[in-house]
Amino acid sequence: MAVELVPICVNNQVALVFGPEDRGLTNTELRFCHALVTIPTAGFSSLNLAQAVLLLCYELLLAGTEPIEHFASRLATRRELDGMYEHLKGTFLKINFINPDNPDYWMQNVRRFFSRVGLRARDVKIIRGICRQFDWYTEKSSEEMQRQENK
Repeated sequence: MAVELVPICVNNQVALVFGPEDRGLTNTELRFCHALVTIPTAGFSSLNLAQAVLLLCYELLLAGTEPIEHFASRLATRRELDGMYEHLKGTFLKINFINPDNPDYWMQNVRRFFSRVGLRARDVKIIRGICRQFDWYTEKSSEEMQRQENK
């Protein structure tokens, strides 16, 4: 994780999120994470929180001493991603792509998928543009159907 994270830190703000020692992160908190790290422990279920923080920071320090081999452009911010996910959810509901009874459950898979991709800000703009076209088309089709019914 550290070797992949260091180049991203050059042009992006990055946060490491740690959960409480007794239970870890909740599913709601995990949904905002782009990647998960598991620290192998010899027979123990978890590490002390301070030890986990120290270990990850040490790995980042070591990874930061190596020359950066590839450029990582600016990734989409949390705000940009959240806006995109809300837009996608609304569009998916309009076209009956996800279950309207529990859309957040279905959107978790979409979030996981896009988290693996590492969306850039430009990618988010493209996806939102596609959503706008879907929105425009569904509204146009709905209006056309209403005109046909009124005849």
